Amino acid sequence: MKKIILLLFTLSLFSCAEKPKEVAFSKEQDVVKTNLDDYFTALTKLKKFNGVLLAYTNDTLVLKKAYLINDHAESTSYVRADDQFDIHSVSKLMTHYLIVKLKENKHLSDDQTIDKFYSDFPKGDLITIEMLLNHSSGLPRELQNLPGKEINLTSDKIVDMAKKEKLLFQPGSDIQYSNVGYELLYNIISKIYKKPFAQCIVDEIFVPLKMNHSGSHFFTIEDRKQNLAKNHILKDSTLTVVPNILEDEFKTARLYSTVDDLNRFLVALEKEPYKSVMTNSKGVIAKDGGSKGIRAQVYSDLERNFRFVLLANYDGMPFFETIDDVAKIMMGEPVEIPKELNRLVIPVKREILERYVGSYSFADFDGLILKIAIDSNNLVVFQDKEKIATLKAETETIFFENPKAAESFEFIKNDSGSYNTFMGWKGISVEGIKVDKN
Repeated sequence: MKKIILLLFTLSLFSCAEKPKEVAFSKEQDVVKTNLDDYFTALTKLKKFNGVLLAYTNDTLVLKKAYLINDHAESTSYVRADDQFDIHSVSKLMTHYLIVKLKENKHLSDDQTIDKFYSDFPKGDLITIEMLLNHSSGLPRELQNLPGKEINLTSDKIVDMAKKEKLLFQPGSDIQYSNVGYELLYNIISKIYKKPFAQCIVDEIFVPLKMNHSGSHFFTIEDRKQNLAKNHILKDSTLTVVPNILEDEFKTARLYSTVDDLNRFLVALEKEPYKSVMTNSKGVIAKDGGSKGIRAQVYSDLERNFRFVLLANYDGMPFFETIDDVAKIMMGEPVEIPKELNRLVIPVKREILERYVGSYSFADFDGLILKIAIDSNNLVVFQDKEKIATLKAETETIFFENPKAAESFEFIKNDSGSYNTFMGWKGISVEGIKVDKN
């Protein structure tokens, strides 16, 4: 009988020890949690978000929640708060982490030129590691005139093809986002560690930081995939699955992670030597990632002591607007709760429309050219001589196609007296430079 009583007492103690602790929020933290939840609940009801948000203030978890457009567990878009998501360009922040680590160990320096690694790279004696990191090398965003699919290219083959690319500008004289430049960094890191880049990420970041649910689609010994979210686009008003692995993307740095693991990574970045190197002028460490069917964001504000991670397996969200709003909510600033749009059309004189006629080049879309013309007192958009949109005027400078969507073309007068345009597309804004008036 005494043994039974002792056993019950022991089980009682164990039960008490395992009971999760309830965190007492401050009034400010409670407001942050409520406002975040209200915001994402509204965004999800509008079918503009499907994914997971995790948020900390003063190192206290205030919210970790999955938001679902379709809450049926058998739905392809269904996710849980601990599921794994593709993170795409968030891997560039991990690349920077490894570069800092290699600099600390005297294997690299910011002013190290890449001719040390590639003796025949054009202007390799001018392109530095720092230029590759901050997108000022002059290399284009993507490789041009590929003989096959990007997914089939090895890291060394990508470097060989990068050698043939014409630089957009003299190294160090301008900035242009370049995935090609980061492919060089992946290759350099791989050369130093003597193993594939993705394996470097696993061995040097995921394992020591106990990011046990993060991994790579390729090149690693251990398969860490457990509950990987399926990616989606909106097609005919329906969430539609797209492959996690796309043929038109490089496979070198195809990583996946969870909100908790990425929070662990942010905590590591908030310590030296990473903190002083990777914090921007606003006191923030942040990186976004995205591709067809996914959006990802990590964000740490070291001055105001908050951080958040957002992972979405649907790309139809107003991405950068949402990220800005989350940061404002975390700082206690007011934001407008998302609501259904119903944009109104106004008449615009033809002479105003004529200001915007011409061809526009979008550097962020690999030099994509869109032509703006007039048809029946409306602006129309052509790509490769095919009409892809008819635009209505919301103001004399802002035009849209769908009154229920936020996507727009906004025309801004440039220094030459002509006009450039900012095209909103799936939550991002890209600038188009007018290249002619035809």
